[in-house]
Amino acid sequence: MKLARNDPCSCGSGKKYKHCCLHLSLVQTPAPLDAKAHDGAIDKAMAWLSTHQRKGWQVAFSRLHEELVDARDRQALSKLDHETIAGIQINLTEWLLAEGDILVQGVSRRIADYLTGPFGPAMTPGQRDWIQQLAQRPLRLYSVTDVRAGEQITLCDALQSDAEPVVVHERSGSQSVHPGMFVGVRIMRVGDHFELSGAAYPFSMMAGPAVADRLRATAQEFGHLPGLAREQALVLMSSWLQQYVAPVSMPTMIDQYSGEPIVAITDHYRVLDWESLDRAMQGCADVQGDRTTGWSRLIDCEDGQKRPIASVNLGKKLDQIEVFYKTQVYADQGRAWLEGMVADALTFLTRKVSDPQSWMKQGKTTESKASKAAKAAMGTGMPDIDPQELAKVLATVIQRSFANWCDEPIPTLENKTPRQAIQSAAGLERVKGLLRSYESNEKAQAQQQGRPEISYDFLWAAIGLSH
Repeated sequence: MKLARNDPCSCGSGKKYKHCCLHLSLVQTPAPLDAKAHDGAIDKAMAWLSTHQRKGWQVAFSRLHEELVDARDRQALSKLDHETIAGIQINLTEWLLAEGDILVQGVSRRIADYLTGPFGPAMTPGQRDWIQQLAQRPLRLYSVTDVRAGEQITLCDALQSDAEPVVVHERSGSQSVHPGMFVGVRIMRVGDHFELSGAAYPFSMMAGPAVADRLRATAQEFGHLPGLAREQALVLMSSWLQQYVAPVSMPTMIDQYSGEPIVAITDHYRVLDWESLDRAMQGCADVQGDRTTGWSRLIDCEDGQKRPIASVNLGKKLDQIEVFYKTQVYADQGRAWLEGMVADALTFLTRKVSDPQSWMKQGKTTESKASKAAKAAMGTGMPDIDPQELAKVLATVIQRSFANWCDEPIPTLENKTPRQAIQSAAGLERVKGLLRSYESNEKAQAQQQGRPEISYDFLWAAIGLSH
């Protein structure tokens, strides 16, 4: 796609094209460019600084470390394994080379400017360009929407929903990320494509949105002041380091329509009279389904959509059913409704409740416990169920839960519905990324539980998209 001078630059920097990558495209020649022309830039810069400005560099690094974490957290970081500590040092080193300052004969100098200035080390044009790009391209938070292992990653700006997706060539990094993750990176122009600078600050799907909120809050505080990009980078790096010293807190998940906290509740019943139960369900205007696949009780909402408030599924034993609710209010009202309607046909056995905090705690122990927690989260409560049967039950629950997905406002889409979001190129990629993240999570859960994967093809078809 050809960009106009005043269009947002496709590299994701947030700058206009004329102030960012336009100058690079003007100097490029038709002949293929050497993608490795910048190799050795960081090593050469560090070797020169270690020789000529060792003390100044050490002071700059220590000050950055102190700015990002307090004394107690620095002590905790020092106890991490050598590989993790090395990764932290690499990330902080790159930031200093890109945006940091150093005292040279009592005068504060921008490190990148000092390196590329007349008194800096001798570098090739490609190495010099790399250092200059580091200084020009901000560290930003992106969501991962697509991954081709060993080849490339598609990234969407986590703060600018209308920013065009960026495809970066990446071999090693693409092996460890998956759709739905968030990552802080600098996107660099290399010849006719984009690459990552080297430093990366990954966040989980759970932590990423919270970091994005902190970055937005920083933007509101700073407004259009020149130091915004630097301050946001410091917030991003500090949030990344906190993952090593403090457990991630589980955010409160809220049901979009009722406003109630989400709590997975499953009521187990023994069926005394299947015929009476079936007739009662068929006679309810707000119930859909049948004895073979189970039933869903729906409510009419103000936006014209029908949403499930109870899912009645077949139990692991032939004479049992399980009724799944996602909030406490739905469960209390649903039990009174069901038992009042077919009291003689059912015997209540037990209620199992799984809150998000308990899922997280269980997930941090062993794989077997993680598997049980995942099953509890899906409302099954049946760790010994046959894997094939478990997959069938979960598939039914998932399809019912996502029945109105295309027209539900989703926070990660800035409260747009998927159908609304796909109207723009940027929104389209974000919706695809959301679907891919569902599939990635399902693949991991299926492996933990030892069952077949559940296909999300029905969602792709519902929104009218292909993989």
